[in-house]
Amino acid sequence: MLTWRTAAPWRWSPRRRVGRRPHATPITMCGMRYGYLPACFRQQGLTHRIARVERSWEWRGQFGLADRRYFAVRCANGQSCTLFQDLRAGTWHIEW
Repeated sequence: MLTWRTAAPWRWSPRRRVGRRPHATPITMCGMRYGYLPACFRQQGLTHRIARVERSWEWRGQFGLADRRYFAVRCANGQSCTLFQDLRAGTWHIEW
């Protein structure tokens, strides 16, 4: 009789990172619309203007993590990215 262990062995690999989010890079927010929506930001000396905010949502931090406010945006050059604000520290980050 074959059990699940012999039929399908589970192997963990430290190199495999399935479902892991990309690393977030800190940015400087240059302008805001209505005091809430991002309008432009600076990353590594380049200023990016936001053409449109496609979606926004909030994430409630659990287990001591800070709450975050996320924005899916499209820049004026056509690139899309996700910006988020750490509400406890007040810092902004980007995920391309």
